[in-house]
Amino acid sequence: MGTLEFNEEAARRLEILYSTADVRGQREEALRQLRLRPGESVIDIGCGPGYLSESMAEAVSPGGRVLGLDISKDILEFARRRNANPSLSYRQGDAMALSEPDGSFDVAVSMQVLEYIPDADLGMREMARVLKPGGRALVVATDWDALVWHSENPPRMKQVLHAWERHCTDPHLPRTMISRLKAAGLSVGGVRGYPIINTRLGEDVYSDGILRLIVDFVHKQDLVDQETLESWSAEQRVMSDEGRYFFGTMRYFFPARKPR
Repeated sequence: MGTLEFNEEAARRLEILYSTADVRGQREEALRQLRLRPGESVIDIGCGPGYLSESMAEAVSPGGRVLGLDISKDILEFARRRNANPSLSYRQGDAMALSEPDGSFDVAVSMQVLEYIPDADLGMREMARVLKPGGRALVVATDWDALVWHSENPPRMKQVLHAWERHCTDPHLPRTMISRLKAAGLSVGGVRGYPIINTRLGEDVYSDGILRLIVDFVHKQDLVDQETLESWSAEQRVMSDEGRYFFGTMRYFFPARKPR
């Protein structure tokens, strides 16, 4: 399995991706489900560029705090440059070995993270461990088999997307998420989906950023020959220009709670 390299250039591209209306809507849905209150303490495990952390810090102020953790120094640097909220702090950390004491937080969030770490079950147990009794968690993940992406060359599309699945440890994590969260000691209820649908390409839509990430990752891992990869990418841009483009995916939201 390959992994995405979060160097400064990749972090910059992710920042653009996280700024799109598609991903903003996903964050808004997370905030609706969390129903944060002033004074609460929150840990954002795998905070990325920090957009969700910032919104959560506003929601728990005054009196609350948010700790954003990520394994990437480059992404944390992007987040720190923009942070002006005294309720929000960032720290480099491993989702499988959280340095926080037991029962430290009212809320734990992990958005698009557990499918990337080597041991998702350990990550879930760590999340449960740092929650207070009665604390809330929200886990968000994607099943890459649920992706709908139009192409007039389906075998080539399948080849590229199959190679892309290797960017994460478990591209189908949502299918087993409920039982695994329960095994970690959390109760689960009210699972919901959040759709992202694009009918064109452009830096202001989610799938444009994903297309760029796929090209970079698959090329660097040498999983598909360059001619095939360039033809695939070019076809998508032509279809967008001609009004024939379609991309759809689903985010799965798993709200959970630690028993009192």
